Amino acid sequence: MLRRFASLAAVVVAVAVAGGCADDVSPAVDLGERSISFEQLFAEIDEWAGSPTLLEQLQAGEIRGEGAGTYSTGFVDFVLSNRIAFELHNQQFEALGLELSDEDVEAVRQGLFADPGTTEQVLGELSADYADRLLADVARQFAVSQAMADGYDQWLGEAYASDIEIDPRFGTWDPTTGVVSPPSGPRPPATDAFPVP
Repeated sequence: MLRRFASLAAVVVAVAVAGGCADDVSPAVDLGERSISFEQLFAEIDEWAGSPTLLEQLQAGEIRGEGAGTYSTGFVDFVLSNRIAFELHNQQFEALGLELSDEDVEAVRQGLFADPGTTEQVLGELSADYADRLLADVARQFAVSQAMADGYDQWLGEAYASDIEIDPRFGTWDPTTGVVSPPSGPRPPATDAFPVP
């Protein structure tokens, strides 16, 4: 289930990107106009894993895999689902010709979580670059929802149903729920979890 930042209501979806598997030839996710590389995906996962406050606030669940030094498939898919949602909103933000102001980003900084102290703790646990990226992603997502108003839900459903290709080691994209579903059936140990760099 895709977690959302409570204080920005249904519009603000949680975060994610990251990078790290050896397959640099094909992306972890192909979104048509954009793609998410393994390196980007696992770099973002590392950011999430380094912020216990963010994990707690978003109820991300168990992040470690069964094997030593691995991330769980569920955690990787959780982060990836959120990154896909952000990328879809970023594309729509550009398509609508919207612009992000410093005030927009500051509003997200003030309202990301109900408690401003929690927000500052989360941002302090992330790298400065990723914290800025997170705030901008959330601000663009909020701007899209505001600009589209009553048409937002229909657009989002259509965006989820667009041509989104996931590397099968992560599972499959579910267009009805907007999340990555883990691979079904038995899997070899190497794909049960993902190595922690």
